[in-house]
Amino acid sequence: MGTTIGNVLISYDINTKHTEVKAAMLELNYHDVFTQYGNTYNLPNTTLFHQAKSSDQVMADLKRVCSNLYVTLEKAVAVKASEFVGY
Repeated sequence: MGTTIGNVLISYDINTKHTEVKAAMLELNYHDVFTQYGNTYNLPNTTLFHQAKSSDQVMADLKRVCSNLYVTLEKAVAVKASEFVGY
């Protein structure tokens, strides 16, 4: 079980309403960019991170958002992230 609180990265595939799902997740304090050493990096389109949740909480948030928007969550992975390197 992913219960440790910290930086969590989630990547997902959905069938529709990409903009609406992402907007709903951003309202829950998810981020689609990260800043390191003064540089800002954009994450891939269906990848987000949260700074203070567990993997389980992040997955539950995504499932709830998809359900509320009648979107099929095709697949997703949430992992605790301790290092970020961007391009």
